[in-house]
Amino acid sequence: MAIITISKEFGCAGDYVAERIAKKLNYKIINKEIIEYVSILTSTDLSVVEGYDEEKHSNLKATLSKYIDLSVFKDIFNMKDEELKYCRLKLEDDEGLFQENIKQDMTFDSERYQHTVEMVFRKLAKKGNVVIVGRGGQFILQNEPYAIHVRLYADMDSKILWVANREKVDKKTAETMIQEIEKKRFNYIMHYYNEDVTDLKHYHIAINMAKSNIEEVSNMIVAIVKERYDN
Repeated sequence: MAIITISKEFGCAGDYVAERIAKKLNYKIINKEIIEYVSILTSTDLSVVEGYDEEKHSNLKATLSKYIDLSVFKDIFNMKDEELKYCRLKLEDDEGLFQENIKQDMTFDSERYQHTVEMVFRKLAKKGNVVIVGRGGQFILQNEPYAIHVRLYADMDSKILWVANREKVDKKTAETMIQEIEKKRFNYIMHYYNEDVTDLKHYHIAINMAKSNIEEVSNMIVAIVKERYDN
C-alpha cells in the first residue's frame, strides 16, 4: 500500500512518468483533476479554482484573497447529485470522500483552496495505492510511513527542447514558459509550506530526466516501490 508523490520541474515529462507508474502499478492518479474536485467540493466556479493552482499561483492574489472576495457570489452552495456521482466515478470513491460535508462559505480564497487540496490528498493517502502529482503532496504527506516522494528534474537545455517540441513554440518562448511556471511553482510551495521545493532533502528519490527516458524512469520507481512495500 504505497503513496507516491511526484514533484517535477516543468519540461521534464513528469506527467508522463506519473501516468506510466500508475498504469504499471494499477494505482489511481491525481494530477490536474484536483482542480475539478476542489471546484465541486466547494461549489466554486472552475475558472476561479484554476487561478489558485500551482501553475497560476500569485503571492499577491493568495494574500489578498484572505481579505477580499475575488470571486462572484454564488447562489448554489450544495453539490448536486450528478456532481457527486461524477466525482465518485472518476475516483472510484468507496471511502466516502465526497460524502464529507464541507462548510460552504460565500467566498473562496487561497486558504480554502489549499485546505480542500490537503483534505483530498490525505483521504486518498489513507487508502493508498495512489500517485499524487505536484501541489505540495510531498509536504502534505511528509509523515506518511508508506509514502515515497520523488523529484524529477533536468538541465535547462533539455527542458527547452522538450517544451519547444511539445508546445510547438520556438526555444526562446519555451525558455520563458519554463522560467515563469517554475517561479509560480516555487512561490506556491513557499507560500503554503515555507519550504524550498528544489531542496532534495524532501525526497526519497531524485532523477535527472535528461539521463533516462520516460520508460526507464517509471520502471526504476516501480521497482523501488515493489522492493520496499511488496516484501
